[in-house]
Amino acid sequence: MSELRIVAAAIFHGATISLPPPARHHTVLQTMSIVMGVDAIQVRPENEGLLTSDGRFVNRVEAYYIAWRAGQLKDAKQIPELYSEDLW
Repeated sequence: MSELRIVAAAIFHGATISLPPPARHHTVLQTMSIVMGVDAIQVRPENEGLLTSDGRFVNRVEAYYIAWRAGQLKDAKQIPELYSEDLW
């Protein structure tokens, strides 16, 4: 089994919604608005997270530690929260 990695920005809104990198959260939100008619204001910030290589939605803190262990971070951060900009 390969090492667990972060593979995409994701939003949880009743289901996990993501787009392939280098899509960022705002891109996912914009796509949700256009395709699904979801008002981005309805999406709570804590529902922004990332998708793991095993298909699991994780919050920004858990995602940070997964990316750190996998050697994916571009730069070290003091606050353990992962943003797509930290990866791609």
